[in-house]
Amino acid sequence: MAITKIHAVKVRLGDAINYIENPDKTDGQELISGYNTAPQTAVLDFSITAAMARKARNTSVKKQGNLAYHLIQSFSPDDAVTPELAHKLGRKLAMEFTDGKFEFVVATHINKDSIHNHIIINAVSFYDYKKLRTVPYRTAQQIRSISDRLCMEAQLSVIKDPQQLGQLYPTYVQKKRTTSNRTEVRKKLNFCLERATNYAQFLQMAQELGISVCQRGKHMTYLLDGAGRAIRDTSLADTDKFTYTGLMERLEDNAAEQLFIRERIAKILPNVSTFADFAKLMQSEGVKIRVKKQSGQLLYKAADLDGTWVPADALGDGFTLAGLENTIKNKSENLDTNHSTPIAELYQKLTTNYPQSCDTSVRLTSRQICSAGKRGVLLQIHDSSGNPAKLMIDNNHIHTTPDGSVSADIGADFSYDITYDDGTHGTIRGTDLIRQIDEENLTQPLIVSLTADQIMAMSLRGVTVHLPQYHIERLFIPERYVQRNVEHGSCAISLYPGWQYSYVPIGSEKTRKSISGAELAQSLGGVVQVGTSENSLARRVANVERCAGIANAQELGKLLGSMADNGLHSAADFDKQIRAYQREEMKLRNEIAELRSKSKTYEAAAHSLQVCHTYKSVWLEFTSKPLALKDTFYKQNEAALQTYSRAASQLDGMGISQLVEPEKIQRLISETENRITELVAELEKVQNADNGIQEDKERVKQIQSNEINGTYSAFSRA
Repeated sequence: MAITKIHAVKVRLGDAINYIENPDKTDGQELISGYNTAPQTAVLDFSITAAMARKARNTSVKKQGNLAYHLIQSFSPDDAVTPELAHKLGRKLAMEFTDGKFEFVVATHINKDSIHNHIIINAVSFYDYKKLRTVPYRTAQQIRSISDRLCMEAQLSVIKDPQQLGQLYPTYVQKKRTTSNRTEVRKKLNFCLERATNYAQFLQMAQELGISVCQRGKHMTYLLDGAGRAIRDTSLADTDKFTYTGLMERLEDNAAEQLFIRERIAKILPNVSTFADFAKLMQSEGVKIRVKKQSGQLLYKAADLDGTWVPADALGDGFTLAGLENTIKNKSENLDTNHSTPIAELYQKLTTNYPQSCDTSVRLTSRQICSAGKRGVLLQIHDSSGNPAKLMIDNNHIHTTPDGSVSADIGADFSYDITYDDGTHGTIRGTDLIRQIDEENLTQPLIVSLTADQIMAMSLRGVTVHLPQYHIERLFIPERYVQRNVEHGSCAISLYPGWQYSYVPIGSEKTRKSISGAELAQSLGGVVQVGTSENSLARRVANVERCAGIANAQELGKLLGSMADNGLHSAADFDKQIRAYQREEMKLRNEIAELRSKSKTYEAAAHSLQVCHTYKSVWLEFTSKPLALKDTFYKQNEAALQTYSRAASQLDGMGISQLVEPEKIQRLISETENRITELVAELEKVQNADNGIQEDKERVKQIQSNEINGTYSAFSRA
């Protein structure tokens, strides 16, 4: 496995690139390559992209921020990695981390015992002129996860015998970790930086949240009330986010974004009659809207600017969900810009308290484990749509038993990063991951019988449980986990000990909470029955079963009609249609991937056109110089001439004339992105249709199986 780390390049970008391109360390510069840039002119290319971004966003050089990011990937001396393989892995790491939207240079150093890559990534994207956003520690973890997976796929430091995991990974003890002072400071500062638009406002907010801010020399320090000592800015993040320069850059961005959003809202508000109209018109004005389900918090994002989410409360009470709905209802055009809720109260209300430990242990089998390495285990899983993906579980969360079985500790409330075969990323909730693994491994659930007092409602969709003794207002169990016995008039449910079940608590607070399957089973078994009528439960069970029979008969009629229309007579006939859907799905995926590749090519072309327009005058002056003066002029303008020459060569290779305006290419990019959006929606429809016919096939197989066994199917009970 490889060790990775990243830090920001704030000044002297040329020195950093010259260091990594040292011929003595890179086999005479044979182990150097660039993406959308030549290593020799990377400094100039990076600066051109940054200048174009400033022009597009109308910002000044003073608030330029980070110039680049320096990523290091160091391989173990024990790994059988060649310089060429290391360089290939470095390029893959940079490409996947940046999604191909940022220029970078990769240099592989072989002058030490351990081969290592130096990767310098432009801080500004040539694709959309947005900055490379990093999150403290999370970015480093993301890079490490990508690197680990690439190393495992390349068979570096792979453990052949999973039982050896017990020797490498200490048994993970589920301990609740208290939130550190550094984490608490970071959370509160981020909360302030989502709202403040100037330095004085930021200081005031931080003070109200119990943080004293002090500037000492070139460093900022932050002291949390009750803490022993202050924390330096550079120890809070792997970027300059909490330094004075980083703060001022973010505050200026906030001011521009909030002004932009206010102006757009004032423009469209007189023309809306519902909140849905408001959201649609805001989208057309370049502002996205999002409402958090649990808290009801409204967020705005100006896509054409910095692209960060702005909480509505930062703009004023009138810009929140409740404020907007009231304004639209009363047909008022003036929004309340006051902030009636103190920042400390807002923080307590809106801040998510993230779980501090992985609370569920699940057994892993060969169905999930692709390979195991020194850093963890690579799992083959599926996302919520059934698409195959890979997931890396860190070694700290892996342990084995003496008999060689492997288990993973998973946080039900966590979100895990997954990677698809095409290199794109997604996420899966911990609770969904636990359920998927348990069902694949046929984990046996707990069967719990319900009493009439415990059942609030019973329908074809499932059972709603009511446990006032445990402050559970209602908890829904889907039909697939319900077993009814009409003959005995009883009802039971299947509960998995490690699963988390969501419920609405009793009281005015309707924010959902969760309870583990083991705790729920214990609660259900411990309820004392008072005056319960089992005959009543028997009648409810029988009634639901009768309804199920009628519904199943109706569904069967629709299914048989659909089969007749499509010439399907048995479960095997479904396979042809399923294969057709799968071919269509693959075709759409390939077309989407091709268009995304073209979009990136068009962006590179637009960048090259802009470079040619910028430096063509220098090139024409060079060509017009007498032969005796050419050498001197070339030495004086070497970087600009090389950059122009390379950009012109790229355009020639693409068959694009330098006379083409970059705006035309940008329009082509916009059209391509719109087409990609259409294809993604079409792909989702095909996937839904495929899932539907898969379900129909299973129903037909069940019916045929029941007929062969001489039994009546569930459909015939009607």
